[in-house]
Amino acid sequence: MKIKNVLLVQPMHEKKGSKRKKQRISINFPWGLAYIATIVKSKGYNVKIIDGQALQVEKEKLINEINQHDFDIIGISAFSTQFNAVRFIADHIKNQRSAPIVVGGPLATYQSQLTLKNTQTDICVIGEGEYAILDLLSNIDNLFQVKGIAFKHAGTIIKTDNQDRYFNLDQLPMPDFSFFDMEKYLQQNNVFENRKTIKRAISFISSRGCPYSCYFCSKSSQNYRSMSPNKIYKMLSFLIDNFGLEDVSFGDELFLASKSRFRELGPLLRNLDIPWGSQARINIMDKEFLQMAKNAGCCGLGYGIESGSQKILNNMNKRITVEQIENIMMETKKLKIPVKVQLIFGYPGETEETVHETIDLFDKIDHPGRRFLLITPVPGSKLYDDCIASGQINDETKYLCDIEKSFGKGKVHINFTHWPDDELLEKKRATEKIMKANYYNKSYSRKFYYSFIKKIF
Repeated sequence: MKIKNVLLVQPMHEKKGSKRKKQRISINFPWGLAYIATIVKSKGYNVKIIDGQALQVEKEKLINEINQHDFDIIGISAFSTQFNAVRFIADHIKNQRSAPIVVGGPLATYQSQLTLKNTQTDICVIGEGEYAILDLLSNIDNLFQVKGIAFKHAGTIIKTDNQDRYFNLDQLPMPDFSFFDMEKYLQQNNVFENRKTIKRAISFISSRGCPYSCYFCSKSSQNYRSMSPNKIYKMLSFLIDNFGLEDVSFGDELFLASKSRFRELGPLLRNLDIPWGSQARINIMDKEFLQMAKNAGCCGLGYGIESGSQKILNNMNKRITVEQIENIMMETKKLKIPVKVQLIFGYPGETEETVHETIDLFDKIDHPGRRFLLITPVPGSKLYDDCIASGQINDETKYLCDIEKSFGKGKVHINFTHWPDDELLEKKRATEKIMKANYYNKSYSRKFYYSFIKKIF
């Protein structure tokens, strides 16, 4: 089979409530697709990209976009919550063309068997796709030679040997940004800041994976590694010089993973003279590290606190303590670095006592918290595997379809508590309200502000 034209597609994340007029949709630049497209193009293939998230087109309209292109093979990048979208898109493509359909991303990595069995997908790329895709394109007629894939063959599903290397991220090329309408990705807020003004910001990913193993988390890579400080500086400088970048959100699972490494990176970020925000970790940060980040332009941090109960933190394998949360939140506040916390409600072991411990912690650290993410197991996490083993998930296809639009909010998919579903949701909402009230009622100015924003929203 001769392959000349390659089409790469990313479906939109069809979240419940995304059609609300006041909601601002976050459109993150698709770095993975950009690297793949650039690498494939460098080998002489004709490449096109359709970013359904940037276009804000649901899967039905995405088909119309796909039909406007000629292609010999199509690659779809998808999260596990997009199984239903992949099935829909693959069905429509196969009804009109015989071109091979390749799926990559977390869905293919963690659910290759299910995807191949239950959709008209032909091939799944397991793991990172930047260089695996070149092997696949070169050996499309002999897929047995390609490592790190699963594919259909004579009525069965074949899984080849794992990819035998994790490449250095510094090997990645500068993306060919001509594939994209960059203005769609640059007009947005820095997600780690507490401000409403719009700047020319982008979400930049400088590492893959995470050195920790929280039981609810599905990591992008099992092998954590990061670009070198010089590589990060070079790429951000390019974005500043060519697209007028004013602000950056590091979308890494854990950007501030090492204080010693940041000693080299921090001065480079300071030289860029743009504000940035990132995810950090309670047990890694200390007074010195926070000051280093502040000096380098840090304008906001995200902390995965998840719960104020040590019992729940232990159940999650978070490897942090309540005492550490108290200390680091206070140190961060002293430096006036805005904080976005991540919180989970209903994790296995959640009770009235653990909920009150969370309320008490946030009252103590004088923080309003934010909306809880209702725990929803996802493929690639230990929690998901435990649910399969226990029978709490007995139909994976149905489960993945169910969480497509309501992941983590609005619907109880698996209830790990002793409360009925409706009571669980009510307790979640009540806890959020109590934590906000505790914070805003501590001063007249806060109380006035809270009453004002409630009238608006």
